[in-house]
Amino acid sequence: MSAILSPCRKYRYRLERDVEPQGHKVIAYFGINPSTADEAIDDQTVRKWRGFTERNGGKRFIVGNVFGYRATNVKELATVIDPIGSENFAHISDVISEADILVPCWGSRTKLPKELRENLDNFMAMLIQSDKPVYCFGKTASQDPKHPLTLSYDTKLVVWE
Repeated sequence: MSAILSPCRKYRYRLERDVEPQGHKVIAYFGINPSTADEAIDDQTVRKWRGFTERNGGKRFIVGNVFGYRATNVKELATVIDPIGSENFAHISDVISEADILVPCWGSRTKLPKELRENLDNFMAMLIQSDKPVYCFGKTASQDPKHPLTLSYDTKLVVWE
């Protein structure tokens, strides 16, 4: 279990978990913002990613986020001066380069304050331009990648189109 957080611990730039020694893939999951999980604690979403990684033949997973600011309510992102964080882009680049497949899974953009929604499109463009395979758990009504928390483990990864 590992994580990279800012010295103030208000930003999490990367989270990583080993899952299955016999696995073959490194899966990178991308959410909107980190919550309570860190180098020692898993939250519900991390536990769900672990289950999906096991079922998809992954040996480990890495998590990055569009915004590095840690918050349990996504609306808090609009209240901070820098919701992305000064080190986020560098860590996202590392996550992308280390992964075999990329899985954006942030759910509907409608939960995000309007002034921050453009960041999702820019982030998705970066994932697509990486030339790594991009998958998702399906799309929301707003055509965003579904969040895994409420999905069944029978949900298949599909190619992002």
